[in-house]
Amino acid sequence: MKFVPLRYAAGVADALWSICAVATLPGAAYQTTVQLSSGKHLLCSVNETPPAGEPAVLTRREQDQAEVLATQRLRLLSGPYSDYPSDYTAPTVACVNAD
Repeated sequence: MKFVPLRYAAGVADALWSICAVATLPGAAYQTTVQLSSGKHLLCSVNETPPAGEPAVLTRREQDQAEVLATQRLRLLSGPYSDYPSDYTAPTVACVNAD
């Protein structure tokens, strides 16, 4: 049986704690409405459970545009630098039709 050095275990614990602390920062989970250039209105959830409703059927371009518009608030909160992965740098976005 091999024992893990105490410093290694402490480093892993510290890394896990910092990831969990970043994941719970306020403002990282919200819902927002977006309007695509095609005229579609969507309700998007960022870093939380998907909103109730039928998932939006989008082209790849529309999906990319919806994710960029929905995560704009995160970019304003996190600034130019943020640890990876975090809710700011690797958000989960789910959109439904708002009409």
